Amino acid sequence: MSEFSLGQRWLSETETDLGLGVVTAVDGRQVSVMFPSTGETRMYAKSDAPLARFVLNEGQEATHADQWRFIVTEAKEHQGLAIYFGERIDSGEDVMVPESQLAHQIDTNPALTRFIAGQADRHDLYLLRMQGLKQLARWQQSPVAGLLGARVNLLPHQCYVASTVANRYHPRVMLADEVGLGKTIEAGMIIKRQHVTGRSQRILIAVPDSLRHQWLVEMKRRFALDFSVFDEARIREAQLDSDNPFSTEQLVIINNKILHDEQWHEALMGAEFDMLVVDEAHHLNDNTPGYEHFAQLAKAIPGLLLLTATPEQEGNEGHFKRLQLLDPDRFNDFNAFEEEQTHYRELADKANDLSGEALDELLDEHGTGRVMFRNRRQNVGGFPARHFHPVKLPEPEDDMREPWWLGDPRLTWLTDHIKSNRDDKTLLICHSAKMVNELAEALRVIEGINAAVFHEGMSLLERDRAAEFFADDDNGSPILLCSEIGSEGRNFQFVHQLVLFDLPENPDLLEQRIGRLDRIGQTHDIQIYLPYTEDSDEGILLPWYHTMNAFEQCNPVGRRMYDEFAQPIKKSLLSCQPLPKDLLEQSAVLHQQLMSEVEAGRDKLQELNACRPQQAESVISAIEETSDTEHLNEFMTTFWGRFGVDTEELDETRTFVKPSEHMRVEAIPGLNEDGMTVTFDRTTALNYEDAEFLSWDHPHVQEALDIVTQQDFGSVCVTKLNNKALPEGAWFMEVDFSAHINAPTSAVAQEFFPLQNHRILLDGQGRELTSKVPRDALTKQADFMDKKTSRQILKQLRDVTKSHLEKARESADAWLVEHAACVRKQLTDSLGKELQRLTKLKQRNPSVRESEIEALQARQRTLLEALEQPQLSLFAVRILVNHH
Repeated sequence: MSEFSLGQRWLSETETDLGLGVVTAVDGRQVSVMFPSTGETRMYAKSDAPLARFVLNEGQEATHADQWRFIVTEAKEHQGLAIYFGERIDSGEDVMVPESQLAHQIDTNPALTRFIAGQADRHDLYLLRMQGLKQLARWQQSPVAGLLGARVNLLPHQCYVASTVANRYHPRVMLADEVGLGKTIEAGMIIKRQHVTGRSQRILIAVPDSLRHQWLVEMKRRFALDFSVFDEARIREAQLDSDNPFSTEQLVIINNKILHDEQWHEALMGAEFDMLVVDEAHHLNDNTPGYEHFAQLAKAIPGLLLLTATPEQEGNEGHFKRLQLLDPDRFNDFNAFEEEQTHYRELADKANDLSGEALDELLDEHGTGRVMFRNRRQNVGGFPARHFHPVKLPEPEDDMREPWWLGDPRLTWLTDHIKSNRDDKTLLICHSAKMVNELAEALRVIEGINAAVFHEGMSLLERDRAAEFFADDDNGSPILLCSEIGSEGRNFQFVHQLVLFDLPENPDLLEQRIGRLDRIGQTHDIQIYLPYTEDSDEGILLPWYHTMNAFEQCNPVGRRMYDEFAQPIKKSLLSCQPLPKDLLEQSAVLHQQLMSEVEAGRDKLQELNACRPQQAESVISAIEETSDTEHLNEFMTTFWGRFGVDTEELDETRTFVKPSEHMRVEAIPGLNEDGMTVTFDRTTALNYEDAEFLSWDHPHVQEALDIVTQQDFGSVCVTKLNNKALPEGAWFMEVDFSAHINAPTSAVAQEFFPLQNHRILLDGQGRELTSKVPRDALTKQADFMDKKTSRQILKQLRDVTKSHLEKARESADAWLVEHAACVRKQLTDSLGKELQRLTKLKQRNPSVRESEIEALQARQRTLLEALEQPQLSLFAVRILVNHH
């Protein structure tokens, strides 16, 4: 019964919590499966659908849609569908149940089947199963699940922003930290937590073409997230499998031009993404063709992250329009928005006198505080010093020579610089790809230097090869020549020498150039060189940049300075005349004034709101505690040993793991066929990029937890008990039930109701001893029993243990009713408190969206409904027989 037929029941191998699915459509290469218990539908390619056919076997217990249970005595097939004959457990009457009438939520851990069939596993597998259950439940309810495995240093500002945003339903925020503070890392941490908790399952990342591959690699390397890059060719290929090409993958990266493209607009609107992430968002403006398509999509997708280091690069009005994308209802009047800005100075003064909850309340009320996070470098700290070296050169003797570089003194200086700094890599940035190519040719012809080049005209593969050629210490290029756009978004913090071959007119662009090197993680001071001649554009612009001290320190007001002086600067450049002295004096005064405003006013509130140190430290502490690498190492090492994965210790912190021919399962997702180097240590992971950083978040670890808790390994076990105080042959039955509730994944039910475990211990006479004898006390006295003896004991005790099991089930049912009531109260209190806070806050801060409150109310309703019918499953049975 491997072919798909309408009405068949299938389980999702990757989302077992969806319950039992029913095939609703079989069309060409695709099959549609609806999961009634959550109301969700999935479409799969028939050839590689992650589905398992749900077929009951003789002796197995099952549940009818009307919630009565029966034991299967015979299974038949009719036109591709299964029909089960059996006996009702409550009444003993004979029944016939077509598979279409099975309960939507089934017991995916068929421990009872194995128990009745007399099948038992080794004691160590049982212990691994129980350990997996404990760790999975702990991870599910952790407030930092999804933040554990980021291959990053745990920096307070990043952890604070990631935690704050990722905990929201449908977050819509701008990540606007200054250059070098790690916005991509913050976005990755948010995406990971949103994804693994189920808040956002379908995620679309839109980036400039030059950054697509970098984002793909970063998401995989730092966060173990497998995105797919969709270019035009991939989109057309996906159209062969689906009416909507964007529905064929859950995690997608596209060139941001596709956001504006009319031919893909309808498909993007219909793809039902949960979150849209846009990098380099300062390029978005309503003058761009197709901008309206993007604005519609941004409104339609519930979650939206806009990333930009220069939010006001297009002026205050451009900044307002990007805020409008996040919340058009809140930001609907530009004049009113500008008026608001004038009141922030008094609020900033007030903030100086507050602390604790009072400060939290004020920052909550701050206009853009909930939608925009902007950390400043001087507050974060840990950055290198910048040293500026202007190199004034003589004017060229003949500026008419062809090619131009034959008479350019900058080239002579550059070749000398490369020769005298061969042990240090140099990054050169200039304005255009044309200049990059001409410089590369000049260095090759004059000095035989094979320079790496990097510009927007190159393919992604060519750029990656150039970056690798540059990074190679032994045989690589001593210099990388970059264009303005080609360098955007790339990090080269292993370099500390920067050559500016020309100067941009806009100070924000200068800051972006320097920010390629001046980033968190840079271990050296940065040496910035500007070779120039007095009459060149650079000679004209240099005094103006000196009025802002723009080379030696970050310049947060560069755009506003450019807006003020752009016209006279352009005039001087066109006439090749020095900037007037009074302009330079005005520039110095205005820069000081603007910097004072930044210190005194609105930006200070934003900084306070972008990283609250106390909360940030508590997030980091929670990550370190939940990471629990000691137990993780122990669990995974045991798992590999029990499931036939070969391991080889490489050193104290790294292990090589590889599938063997003797594995208990065919394949383990997340474990490479050719093997992989793994580490549980964050520092090692940062030093060895080829090592997988394993955490409780990692797909391979999650798969291991899933195998030991959702499949039946270790679910039945018989073991010897060595206790001389007990009579020979005395026996005990330890039963564990697991409980969960069925709700749509997006409701994140596990945070209130993680996989629960309820233990019941009975002696041979059926007396309950649970509270008197802890599990660990029995485990310490337990010993190995061979499979043959185990089967004999199970067969011998079958009737009495079946009776014990029914008694244990009644006890567990009563516990579940009580437990669900406790969770209901906790859930009502917790979500009720948050609803009250947001409702109260909305009266004072309109940036609290009504949709945010409605989403919280819907989550509360959904979870309360699910709690009306909690599910109980037999998880494990351990029989302990005393033998001296």
